[in-house]
Amino acid sequence: MKKTFLAVAMLLSVFSMNAQESSDNDTTPKKHEISTNLLDLVVAGSLTVNYERLFEKNQSLMVGATFFDTYGYYDSGYINNNTTFSVKAAYLIYFSKDKDHEGFYFFPQLKFRTGEITVEDGYSYYDNEIDMYIEEERTYDLSGVSAGFGIGHKWMFSNKFTLSVNTDVSRNLGNFDDDYLDDVELRLGVNFGYRF
Repeated sequence: MKKTFLAVAMLLSVFSMNAQESSDNDTTPKKHEISTNLLDLVVAGSLTVNYERLFEKNQSLMVGATFFDTYGYYDSGYINNNTTFSVKAAYLIYFSKDKDHEGFYFFPQLKFRTGEITVEDGYSYYDNEIDMYIEEERTYDLSGVSAGFGIGHKWMFSNKFTLSVNTDVSRNLGNFDDDYLDDVELRLGVNFGYRF
């Protein structure tokens, strides 16, 4: 096991030294960024992967996929089963005149989501026939389309790593389970990314 770990560590160090040498000599602007939302991962257990294509004039197109998506962190501590998947597209407009795709930004967005979430309902009862407590569950469908906008701020480190914080608000369009959920969803994000 130690030999395998040592071999992998040596291999990664060789790749990183090679990548550092090529990036130090490379002056071409970076046009791609991959990031993940760490806040969603910690709070809701959702895995988000974003790809951002950087354009001229401090604008970009971001496409993201979220596995085990939640609805505005509703019931995030009580989820028993989550089959929700979403795809989001956003057009980012950065306001900085001095920095390339950094600083404050604004974005309109469109999100497609499908799947169901089963949560603990908070009620339980004792069943005498089977001699145990039964927890009540509620399943709701999150399938639908939402549109909205957001704002954020992005920092760049070592000309390749990014950290951004953002918030967005969106309104659900079409058929939606509004008996339990609101029509407006608020989300927060702390994204860590790599630009290449």
